[in-house]
Amino acid sequence: MSVVDRSSVRILMTGFLLLLGGCSPDTSPQQETPTIVASYQIQAGNGDTTTHLSGRIKAAENTTLGFEIPGEIAQLSVKAGDKFAAGDVLATLDDERYQLVAQQRQAELREAAAVLTEKRQDYQRQSQLAQKGYVSATGLDAARAALDSAESRHAASIAASHLAQRDLKQTSLIAPFDGSITQRQAEPSEQVSAGQPILQTISDREGFEVEASVPEALVKTLVIGSHHQVSIPALGGAASSATLTHLGTQPLSSNDYPLLLKLESPIEGLRSGMTARIEILLNMPAGDDTQGFPIPLTALAYASDRSAYVLRIDEQGQLQRVAVEVVDINDARAKVRGELTPGQRIVARGTEFVRPGQAVSLLGEGPERYN
Repeated sequence: MSVVDRSSVRILMTGFLLLLGGCSPDTSPQQETPTIVASYQIQAGNGDTTTHLSGRIKAAENTTLGFEIPGEIAQLSVKAGDKFAAGDVLATLDDERYQLVAQQRQAELREAAAVLTEKRQDYQRQSQLAQKGYVSATGLDAARAALDSAESRHAASIAASHLAQRDLKQTSLIAPFDGSITQRQAEPSEQVSAGQPILQTISDREGFEVEASVPEALVKTLVIGSHHQVSIPALGGAASSATLTHLGTQPLSSNDYPLLLKLESPIEGLRSGMTARIEILLNMPAGDDTQGFPIPLTALAYASDRSAYVLRIDEQGQLQRVAVEVVDINDARAKVRGELTPGQRIVARGTEFVRPGQAVSLLGEGPERYN
């Protein structure tokens, strides 16, 4: 074979081999590109000894005032928001009928007093005559009985007169303490019954309290008599220390327990019903992480059943879903309990864009982060 023929054969063979190589499938595995995520490293929770709750201001003493007697309201000079002092007249009833009854009882008392005087004198005469033998024992007994009856009628008349005078005084509704009106529940010229609510009031003598609720996980960290801080957002953050006076034993909804704090100093402009922000100091034992770990609020994710979870990043850079219980939550962070330990990392934000099992890399760190 000539040199030209051998060259042609080699060229043909080379082209054939290249053709075969181009038709072979690529069997090399495709690697998923890790998604870059911002992470947060779990910190021990025992270093954080405070939590924040939202509460509502209420007067420590709320009282409904009304008349002890029925009648027609003649005057009702206060309205919601008005302040009053102890001894002020808040409302009055038409007292004409009670004036007449008082006069009648006074007349009956004078009559009973006159009868009593007569019967007392009669008995004295009968007693003197009986000593001389001019009156029988039966006659003396009858005079004694008449005197006893007159004394009873006189005592009853005194009581009736006092009751009439008392009812007359009850036509004026007198403030029993310093305070303010929260609601007016009747109007002038209205007929009211005895005990019917007329005015809803709050007292200044006991100050204000804060009502709130605390998660069950924090109940054991609170101590009756402990001091905490309360601020009022509506009053520019005006604050006062407060004493924990009550911690409920029966849970409200979602296993939250009610608590009451008594404000220790007055806050100018404070009104019942205002929202309060409470900074609770927790009495947590050193090294106790069972109360939860603080995490960014953006790290929390929620399943379709509203259960909370976080996405933990394992040492191979894979995401794992970890169910958590939310112990506390505020504007910037949450405190959670679950199968987490200090030093582990979780997705700090953007949990809606990643999924469990997905490979990730950490924002700002190289792939050597996981060894």
